[in-house]
Amino acid sequence: MDPLKNAAVDKCLSFESIHKAIKESEILKDESLEVSFRINPLTDKPEAAELSLGRFRINISANVREHPVTGKCINQQPYEVVSWQINSFSLEEGCETPPDSGISRKVFENADGSIEYLFRQISDIQSRS
Repeated sequence: MDPLKNAAVDKCLSFESIHKAIKESEILKDESLEVSFRINPLTDKPEAAELSLGRFRINISANVREHPVTGKCINQQPYEVVSWQINSFSLEEGCETPPDSGISRKVFENADGSIEYLFRQISDIQSRS
């Protein structure tokens, strides 16, 4: 298998437990919460999710842990949760990256930690609504 496909498979396998937890979660019964999954085009499986609640967005993803050729660990914390609020920052001309002050980013060594943090973030937002 080619390295690009190996990396894609790795990401999607890592995301499986997150995908399952989101799909089975009671938190999704809130009809104001929208969920969309980013599908990896090489595997046709989800590798990330974005949850929207009003002006808030939360993205959870699995990244590559091991180098697809050597098998060496290149990312000890491959799970990431990023949250932001729409219109909480403005991009400057020619700048595609928002300022750090407008985004909260946390990385995790395992999927369980990222899932717990994701659900805690959603609960916090829902309690403020």
